Amino acid sequence: MSQSAKHLQVDLPKYLQSIEFLSLFDLTDENISWQYWAMRIAVFCSASTKIDDKYVDFAFEVGKAIAEHGWDVAWGGGTLSMMGSVSRGARSVGGKTFGVIPHKLVGKEFADEEATELFITESMRSRKAMLEDLSNGFLILPGGLGTMEEFMEIWVARHLGYHNKPIVVCDPFGFYDTLHTFLHSLKNEKFINDAHDDLVTWVSDIPSAMKAFKLSIKPPTLI
Repeated sequence: MSQSAKHLQVDLPKYLQSIEFLSLFDLTDENISWQYWAMRIAVFCSASTKIDDKYVDFAFEVGKAIAEHGWDVAWGGGTLSMMGSVSRGARSVGGKTFGVIPHKLVGKEFADEEATELFITESMRSRKAMLEDLSNGFLILPGGLGTMEEFMEIWVARHLGYHNKPIVVCDPFGFYDTLHTFLHSLKNEKFINDAHDDLVTWVSDIPSAMKAFKLSIKPPTLI
């Protein structure tokens, strides 16, 4: 393990009380532009080692872009495939990475010992809960069943009012085109409605994803 990394067993409620997100704003001639400090983006993506390298390279660029905005990356804590690539991308430009991984998967997903902090949880459920509370934005990249589960859970949680954090899907490959078709059929059959659409931003490139986070996050109340 690198000297900079911290390996922590998580007392989740106590840890969450310590999380603070800071914000800074400045005025422009055209409008008010907000720049967020200490923003932490949770990235959901594949850990499969069988996927095309284009996805792994893409994840690296995503992590790099997040860090170049001065934001942190939170992710599943593994080193494999896209999951590991997004954290390496962030650290390649000096970004901080916060991994959350269940104890059972430390060996299977090869826990990232280079993480700024690596949190080890007891279960998958506590892993997802910590990623949700640790982050103030969610970025979904191409992935398999695990990514789909994380995406749908965080989407439903926002719809039900458990959080109001931005959710962005970044897909330059048309990977989610068939998912879009399925979601449209759900809407046509009245299982979901337009209100669900408003909770997720779909983009096809990294700059648009970064812009979506800036636009989605509300400025702090100044007293």
